[in-house]
Amino acid sequence: MKKTTFKITESLLNLENMILSHMDIPRTTFHRRAMDYFFAQKKEINPRLLITKRDHPDYIKKSATEQIYIDEEREKALKKLAEENDCGITIVLFQLLLDYCCVQAPIILGDVDELYQEKQK
Repeated sequence: MKKTTFKITESLLNLENMILSHMDIPRTTFHRRAMDYFFAQKKEINPRLLITKRDHPDYIKKSATEQIYIDEEREKALKKLAEENDCGITIVLFQLLLDYCCVQAPIILGDVDELYQEKQK
């Protein structure tokens, strides 16, 4: 297994941590499930994630760092997707984590709108 880090938004990190606080699994298991889900769904990379110029108005600022362990098989799949989308694997990792958190949030946390409204009080 290879350890790597990638950048994500603070919001995504907060969502991931909130989901994990309600699940009885390690972060590494969550990441593996996220990768497997993404590969099975044949998801696409959001064009905004492919913007690399920081002065572009649609650039997504990624200020949080996430650590992940990747086995050889998943690394090959990540590299293939990255090559197909003309980007690095870190962009693919961001997208797959985002997608998986969006799928898991309503299942694990319930109504996300209600959570947000409670937090605003």
